[in-house]
Amino acid sequence: MKKLIVILILVAPVLAFAQSQDTVFTVKKPAVKISVLPVTDLLYKNVSKKFTLQKSESTLIDSIEFTEGSILRKDSVFVVKPSKTGTGLLKIYAHTGSNKPTLALAMEFAVRNFTEPNPNLDGVESDSAIHLMKVLGQGYVNVPINSDPSLKRISYQVASFEMEVSGKGITETLKATGNRITNEMRKRIDAMEDGNVIQIANIRYLIGEDTFIIKKPLRVSVLTDKINKF
Repeated sequence: MKKLIVILILVAPVLAFAQSQDTVFTVKKPAVKISVLPVTDLLYKNVSKKFTLQKSESTLIDSIEFTEGSILRKDSVFVVKPSKTGTGLLKIYAHTGSNKPTLALAMEFAVRNFTEPNPNLDGVESDSAIHLMKVLGQGYVNVPINSDPSLKRISYQVASFEMEVSGKGITETLKATGNRITNEMRKRIDAMEDGNVIQIANIRYLIGEDTFIIKKPLRVSVLTDKINKF
């Protein structure tokens, strides 16, 4: 019994010392790191723009908002579509370890009206002339992305277009999928004479998730190697 009392007396100071030296740990909240790609500060009214979220693994996205427009989101990809010109504000809310979302990123964009591009046939714009053999060898309808005259053939994706053919009092519409004239169109163009007009209409092209139609006809005159005699 005496031995037990002695052991308790010796252990008690050790326990008291251990309790007085408790270590305090500070748990830091993970930093919220969010960015979006591509980097831009310009959007266009009624034209969708696709972005990709870049974030740390510990960051949980709660919601994404855009003033004066709509948001369509799927996982780390979201599409912004402004409905008005002026200024649009993108807000991304996130939370890390708590249920209360906080504003993690805010981005301001200038929103402008979209100017419809001028389509061309193998780089030749409306009310101009093109050589017959050039059309037969190439025959690409382009909706240029850039207004630079030297970049006329760098085009948005053309989904379809129509070519109107007139003869003997009858107007016929030929349709093409994609941006190149069909074999039937090529056959009709090959039969054209100097000064005849190739008329392309209802050009459908894509910008991101949106489809647009250029209804104003693209009219290009044909030049041949024939010599007109008077």
